[in-house]
Amino acid sequence: MQEELLLLEQGYKLVFDLKLSLLMNPESIKETHEVTLDQSTSMGLKGDYGLYATDEWWENIDNGNIETYVTSGTIIGLNEENPFMEANKVTTIKLDNEEREIYGGVDFTNEEIEIRYRNLFKVGNKIVTFYVLDKLKEDDTWNDIIEGRLGILPLVNKIYIKDY
Repeated sequence: MQEELLLLEQGYKLVFDLKLSLLMNPESIKETHEVTLDQSTSMGLKGDYGLYATDEWWENIDNGNIETYVTSGTIIGLNEENPFMEANKVTTIKLDNEEREIYGGVDFTNEEIEIRYRNLFKVGNKIVTFYVLDKLKEDDTWNDIIEGRLGILPLVNKIYIKDY
C-alpha cells in the first residue's frame, strides 16, 4: 500500500484494479470457482489459500500466504500492427533493470475509466503492474512474467501508468 501511495505522489494514475473489475463482472468469479473446484480437470487454480476473489483469498494476499510480484518498465509497443488482435489491447513493456520484455493486457473496469485513461497506454509511458501469484493445478505451466517459476499464474491486481 505504501508503494502505491508513492506512485500516486509521483504522478502515476491507477488504470486497473482487480477488485473493481470483479465487482463489474461477478460471473467471471463463478466460472473460476467452478474450474478450481472441478477435481476432474488439471485446469484452473489450486485454491490452496481460498477460492479466487473471496474474502479468504484477499486476506491471504494481504498476510503474504499468496505471493505478490511487481514489475515496472516502459511501454515500448502496442499491438496496433497485429491484424488478429483488437487495436491497443496488448502492450509490450521493457522492464526496468532487466534486459527483457513482457506483454501486458489492456483492460478497464468500466467505460468511464476507459475514456479517462485509454490515452495513457502509449509508447514511452512508464507502467507499474502489481500481480497476485496464485498456484495452478498444472504445476509445470510456464509464464513469461515470472521466468523460471512453473505452475504460477500471475494475475494482474493493479496497473499504474505515468504519462511522459
